[in-house]
Amino acid sequence: MISFADMPARLEAAGLKKLSKQRCRQLAEEDPDWPVPLDRAMKVGRMRLFDWRVLEPYFRDRKSRQGQRTDRVVPPQEGASHAGLGPGEDDPQG
Repeated sequence: MISFADMPARLEAAGLKKLSKQRCRQLAEEDPDWPVPLDRAMKVGRMRLFDWRVLEPYFRDRKSRQGQRTDRVVPPQEGASHAGLGPGEDDPQG
């Protein structure tokens, strides 16, 4: 069982990309693919403990989105046939 504070060292020992304990906590709170919901993790005092055998596959298979802004992602519009054209703009080729 490991805590968020132990995760950076365990990731590095497993040959995975090292993340800060704060980033691990953020993933646990925000990533829908996180394997153990925070309310189901073992709690000892103020610490949450997780089974590394459950977390390792998550970190191994996780796709890094370094530098990708998630606050500016525009979902594709249904029926849009000309990508990149604004409203009222015509495609000069068609």
